[in-house]
Amino acid sequence: MKVIVFTLSPATYRSMLARGGRKSLDLEVLPIADLRSSLLKKAEDALVYLDVRGLNVRARASAFGTLRRFARLRFGVIDPTGTIQDVAALFYSGAVDYLGRKLGCAALTAQRIAAVQKYARGTGAPPRGSKEPEELPGAVARSSSEPWANIVPGREFRFAFLYVEADDEEELKKRHEPENLANAMETFRTHIDGIVAQHGGRLWMWTRFGGLALFPLGDGDSPAPLCGLRILLSRIFYDAEVSLLPRPLSFRMALTVGSTVYHESDTGGIVSESINSIFHLGKRFTSPGQFLLTTEAAALAPAPLQGYFVPAGTFEGRKILRMLQPLPSHGEREGDPSCAS
Repeated sequence: MKVIVFTLSPATYRSMLARGGRKSLDLEVLPIADLRSSLLKKAEDALVYLDVRGLNVRARASAFGTLRRFARLRFGVIDPTGTIQDVAALFYSGAVDYLGRKLGCAALTAQRIAAVQKYARGTGAPPRGSKEPEELPGAVARSSSEPWANIVPGREFRFAFLYVEADDEEELKKRHEPENLANAMETFRTHIDGIVAQHGGRLWMWTRFGGLALFPLGDGDSPAPLCGLRILLSRIFYDAEVSLLPRPLSFRMALTVGSTVYHESDTGGIVSESINSIFHLGKRFTSPGQFLLTTEAAALAPAPLQGYFVPAGTFEGRKILRMLQPLPSHGEREGDPSCAS
């Protein structure tokens, strides 16, 4: 199997190769700056390692987000300085190996790679280009590159737009130091990015406290409503295991359907009525902690999820639905108000 290492210090690995001992290992070393462009070109079955040495929190989160966008890719992490505190979270996000302070790049041996391959097969993580295994009932949907195969930058397409934003921005600024808050919000972004990627979406526009994810629309259901539900369900685990904030983080979500010209970057100049609409709905009509959907967006949800939507009023001429809260503070799923006596 080919092994590709992305690092800020390619010379470290090249000197290791020069010393020998890796003749049986097909190893390629590339700079982190080439991560995305290189992965787009790699079609072979490869195991990718990200060397996080020298990367700050924001750079690490960006690199992990890029890796997660390649759903069928197996990846590991090399952490020679032990900067990652929650190693288990890496495996929850899809990693298949971790080389920490006591191992580092020296542990990259043919024997190690064989063991990682065996482990990856056991977890069901498919290599790129392989046939997707049958999903188990209730399993988190794996993302697929297929919905994005026909999305060409510079052209207009229909999408489901998922808006996510942390609540009480001004209060958060008052309570926390700027650097600590920036790190906490980057952790939140990475968390949302991971769930969105699992459902075939992409974070597209993101500011400090929130942003927009896109899901290409085809025929039939869309994973976007289910993605929103899974984000809601993940709140308790995020607050307990991932968040850097001392208190639970409240956030709101909204989901609409519309069209926009797609660009991978430089999105600031895009003029779109659909984008304006989703931001208006999220910022002006959605209350803290709510998940609101237009009726068109709610229609994309699978049938078992339809019963979780209740009327929430009208906004900008469109009927709005609200997803019932599955995990309120009193421990029971919120009831349907239409059933009240």
